[in-house]
Amino acid sequence: MNRCTYGKSKVNPDTGLIDVQGSFNCDQENLDDFKGLRFGKVTGYFTCNRNNLKTLDGSPREVGSRFRCARNPLISLEGAPLVVVGDFRFNNFYLRYNLNSFLEEIKGDLPGVTELLLTHHFFTPEVIKREIAKDSYFCYYVSRAWNTPPFKKKQDELTKILTEEDLQKIDALWSIGGYL
Repeated sequence: MNRCTYGKSKVNPDTGLIDVQGSFNCDQENLDDFKGLRFGKVTGYFTCNRNNLKTLDGSPREVGSRFRCARNPLISLEGAPLVVVGDFRFNNFYLRYNLNSFLEEIKGDLPGVTELLLTHHFFTPEVIKREIAKDSYFCYYVSRAWNTPPFKKKQDELTKILTEEDLQKIDALWSIGGYL
């Protein structure tokens, strides 16, 4: 902890989380997780690139600068910061973070959302369902991937957990080529 902290850290008595007045960098520490550490607010940057992290559980709730978690075998973005003032990087993607949804920014900035849905494990059926509930426009991206062979397993799982209304929207978008 001390070796990776650039500034001062302390446990916030109100939250029980570690707040860092400064930055935190645990690049290439061969971490599978944050070793029980749970961060609250980091006023500077937070970097955890090139580790073995599968989830971001324990990462800060707020980051005052950039958040980087590239080159980790992430299977989920659950636990990712709620607020990032700077940019957010995972794998090869940079996003300007959005308080409402990281997918808001993916929609606006990255043309390959369909490819992300097809290839990245962090788009679990539960995450897809949550994002459709927040923003029905996300159905557009799901519809583009819907009947493709790589999406088949997620399609089967989504059919079980989505509402009939969501499934009808996806089906309608898919049948007309993904456009309403």
